[in-house]
Amino acid sequence: MKRTLAIILALVMIFALCACGQQQAAGGSNQSTSQQGSAGSPKQDIAEAPAEEAATEEAAPAEEAADAEAELKPVKMGLAMQSLQAAAFHAWADYLQYRLDYEAEQRGYKVELITTNAADDVTKQANDIRDLIAAGCEVIFCPCLDSQAILQSVKEVHDAGIIYVSYCREVSHDATGDQVPDLTVNFASEEQAYVGMMDLWEIMKADGVEPVKLIDCYGDKTDENAHNREAGLQRALKDGGYEGIPIVEVECGHWEPDVCGQNLAPVLAANPDANCMYSSSDFLNSGIQKAMEDAGMWHKRGEEGHVYFSASDMYPLGIQHLREGYMDTAVDQGCYNFAVHAAAGAFDLLEGKEVEQVQLVLGTQSTNDNIEEILATIPLWGNDYADY
Repeated sequence: MKRTLAIILALVMIFALCACGQQQAAGGSNQSTSQQGSAGSPKQDIAEAPAEEAATEEAAPAEEAADAEAELKPVKMGLAMQSLQAAAFHAWADYLQYRLDYEAEQRGYKVELITTNAADDVTKQANDIRDLIAAGCEVIFCPCLDSQAILQSVKEVHDAGIIYVSYCREVSHDATGDQVPDLTVNFASEEQAYVGMMDLWEIMKADGVEPVKLIDCYGDKTDENAHNREAGLQRALKDGGYEGIPIVEVECGHWEPDVCGQNLAPVLAANPDANCMYSSSDFLNSGIQKAMEDAGMWHKRGEEGHVYFSASDMYPLGIQHLREGYMDTAVDQGCYNFAVHAAAGAFDLLEGKEVEQVQLVLGTQSTNDNIEEILATIPLWGNDYADY
């Protein structure tokens, strides 16, 4: 079955990579920003595969498969997950395994991926990475819990002669020398916030509503993605001509919906005139929804008192809120394309090839005007993990 999927993916990725526009990011020529490709999740790869290819693959003699297996080069890799609390984290891990298997088959390897779970414990993540080094991993992927604390672990990985891939999270911009990852594959998180908010201004204009006051649900301040999204929000305020409107910030802990909701409640009580809001992640939406319901401010677009709302990520609840009209704009994570870039880059590094050192992925851009069309054409990661 894996060889079948490899053929499927080979065909689809030719198109996906051709459709993938690149632009130089702010950091210089060693960065690239990948726009959304054709595949939002593996489901699209599978759906587009010719049936005859699958039939041919299933008919391959068992002895031929055994010979091919014997010729594969073994490689061990590690994934030091920061947590498996959220649906997206499962997508990051599952899609990476899927794409590593694909790249391994294409290049003549047999890959073993060891996955650990730090369960939101910074010290455990550091120890997990040491365990992966001791286990003989040649590549270690890591979505770091704390962008500053991880720098010591990156150095230890490099001291052991191992490739470090910063996966779906960035290390601190203070990193120097051996603290700098060999490859970073992450959200284009600043652009996520920026395009989502620019879309929000357009929707408000279309509805004849002027932004009066904005509530900013700031994400985890130990995660560079939260800071990047804040930068995107500030750019959108400037480019939209709304730099002067009051902004009220809400602390959300370590991406904790309950903390966000608890801190949002008094903000809503003190600022009933706020008519627009940005959240660093719609993972926080359960807490946001409760606080806004309690304040009598949870209304659909078109209803009196609607607070215009943009968020990043498109978790299952965020997709639901877009469809229902409570949320107005969003940009998803592009989880599958993180895995596409990270797996290909890791094998390229393993084979001594040059890679773009920082690869940023911008996901699917959505509004409550086009969400149904998007759901009909793009199998978003949030739909794959709707049951988490």
